[in-house]
Amino acid sequence: METGKAATYQSPIARIFDKFSRQQDVSLIYGEPISFKNKKVLPVAKINYIVGGGGGFSEESGNSSAGQGEGGGGHISVKPLGVYEIDSEKVKFRPIIDFKFTLTLVAVFTLGLVWLLKKTR
Repeated sequence: METGKAATYQSPIARIFDKFSRQQDVSLIYGEPISFKNKKVLPVAKINYIVGGGGGFSEESGNSSAGQGEGGGGHISVKPLGVYEIDSEKVKFRPIIDFKFTLTLVAVFTLGLVWLLKKTR
């Protein structure tokens, strides 16, 4: 029975997962600084990722053929949060406005106000 093939087999899913697990540093969250006039701008994002998968390898002795199976899936989400503006005097964070959240707050506030006005009549 040959064990060399089974020992060297690595699923492509494992390679993808290894890449993300090695890259867990600030480079996933903070982008490269961008120079603009006398400032540097550093983009900031929130990153979520889920990777899952399976693999397999089977080798039988005799006249049987070797079998192999794989499967995988995942989800990667990148949400920009804002930028850091860096100049010679200060560092300032400028958040990106989440319009969906802002519209939801305005809608809830408006509906609550309408409900209170109807109730007082």
